[in-house]
Amino acid sequence: MRKVHLDFESRSRVNIWNSGAYVYASDVSTEIVCLAYAVDNAPVRVIRFADIGEYPLEDTFKELRELAIAEDTLFYAHNALFEQLIWKFCIIMKFDMPRMPINKWRCTAAKALSHGLPKSLKDVAKAMGLKQQKETRGSYLIQKLSKPQKDGTWNEDPTLMREFEDYCAQDVETERELDHMLPELHPTEQYVWFLDQLINQRGIAVDTQAVDKVLTIIDEETAVLKQKIFELTDGKLDGVSRRLAVLEYFAKKGHRLADFTKATVEAAVKSGALPPDLVAILRIRQQLGMTSTAKYKALKAATCSDGRLRDTLLFHSASTGRWGGKLVQVHNLPLGNIKDTAGAIELIKNADLDTIKLMYGNVMGLLSSCVRGMFVASEGHDLIVSDYSAIEARVLMWFCGQEDAVKMFAEGIDIYVQMAERIGGATRQLGKQAVLGCGYGMGKVKFQATCQSYGIVIDETLAEKAVTAYRTTFKNVPKMWYAQERAMKAAIETKKAIKCGAVVWAMDARGRDFLYCTLPSGRRLAYHHPRVEGRDIKYHTTDSMTKKYMKKDTYGGKIIENIIQAIARDIMAAAMLRAEKAGYKTVLTVHDELVAEVPEGFGSVEDFNNIITRLPKWADGCPIGAEGWRGKRYKKG
Repeated sequence: MRKVHLDFESRSRVNIWNSGAYVYASDVSTEIVCLAYAVDNAPVRVIRFADIGEYPLEDTFKELRELAIAEDTLFYAHNALFEQLIWKFCIIMKFDMPRMPINKWRCTAAKALSHGLPKSLKDVAKAMGLKQQKETRGSYLIQKLSKPQKDGTWNEDPTLMREFEDYCAQDVETERELDHMLPELHPTEQYVWFLDQLINQRGIAVDTQAVDKVLTIIDEETAVLKQKIFELTDGKLDGVSRRLAVLEYFAKKGHRLADFTKATVEAAVKSGALPPDLVAILRIRQQLGMTSTAKYKALKAATCSDGRLRDTLLFHSASTGRWGGKLVQVHNLPLGNIKDTAGAIELIKNADLDTIKLMYGNVMGLLSSCVRGMFVASEGHDLIVSDYSAIEARVLMWFCGQEDAVKMFAEGIDIYVQMAERIGGATRQLGKQAVLGCGYGMGKVKFQATCQSYGIVIDETLAEKAVTAYRTTFKNVPKMWYAQERAMKAAIETKKAIKCGAVVWAMDARGRDFLYCTLPSGRRLAYHHPRVEGRDIKYHTTDSMTKKYMKKDTYGGKIIENIIQAIARDIMAAAMLRAEKAGYKTVLTVHDELVAEVPEGFGSVEDFNNIITRLPKWADGCPIGAEGWRGKRYKKG
């Protein structure tokens, strides 16, 4: 099979970072500046689009056209969805080139992410120590050549253009070396990536009328709240966006605050020491500071002209394989406190600000609650949404061989009540938190803090009782923490394959300094530069918080967390493939939830749940369950 390594450089009046790849590529102002490609190990060829017209199109694209239609050719790119979309909107439509199906594409960014490596070509090239590094002047050239100048014209500087072409060619060289360094995705995982690309291009319908109305209401209510701040402070503050100014104002009033975090604000309000005007300022600041309202602006910018939001899912965002979000970030949508969001949205669309305020009071809180409801089924369709029930806790018990817990889950026995009874004097809510939170080695201090974040206030003594009760009730779980840690260390130190439970640890056979953990599905977790330093296990990965590639340590509980999250993800990914085949077209996946769009009258929630809880052979006996609903607007079930 021949490989074509491909990269485009383009320019547009659309800001791709705000609007996403689909809106960018499909905009009429978007055009290709140059493309570079190389077949296998042949020299890189560059096509400069400013020169098109000097030569017959047949001559310019002859080789590329033949490669596109050849059955023995695959196209590789870094972040290949962008290349697919540019090909679709700027090559096929403008230059009469052949269409290429998704299964003809491969993505080196997906390969990198599946190895816990950075997503960007620049950072992964550095992490892997490639000979071919990404050109550092790329950002400068993109600023100069890919965006319009202040007068609206394009920069056509020939020297910079030539450098841009060289930059494009260098990207192909770097991507090609990266491809050679990393193995292909597991065969099943490759199909999951195809589905991911399909979902991102399919998108989900958005109630654009409601979004437009909400944006108007946000502007109106922001002006009202700022005026209130002005009046409450006798003109000393005209808003609350300047954090230091607000802190200084509070200090002058004799009430110093360390910050404006939720915990600090609530503590200050509950203390009773603040006068009503300062409490009012804090509450207004909370309303104006709701990040969820910013999602409406993101929705407006990223929704395509046909009313669908696309390019929202990030494949293998976590090293375990879980999806992440882009643009609107559907993975951190607010839960809200409005039950009937559909009714609230209809009111928002048809009422003025005063009426909305009369009905709901806190306007910004209402709008935050309604973000989910902006996602809708397209005309003549329904959304069928199903959420796996405590999937990680169930997979954990199955993986660790904790048969009594597996039986309870399978038979529908309330394991949370059972846990509460074992703790003694605990509520079902605390029992649930113990079952869901203590499986990865959490100690009493962190458990207490975690409970507090869910509104469960307990003292350190009760937290310790809960942790101890979990570990003594489900003894196989901590045993598996330590067993996996020993197996991981042994594989690093002996360079031999070590089987532990249902996984196998082994160093990369090609000597690329990766430790692999082969999961029951056959997919592998990867740990780069693994080392045993004293009693600790160290490896390099992208930190989930800082997004920096760095050395980190791991231990039994964390190792198990990676394995369990990966297995749960593989169960869900297999379910998505089955559901797609059965006609349930996935439009979103959010954490442990699947959102499908189907024609009215097609299928049922029961059928959908049966499909997604049907286990692959490698997961036989795992007590999976799911609950779902059907409707027109997305909501929290």
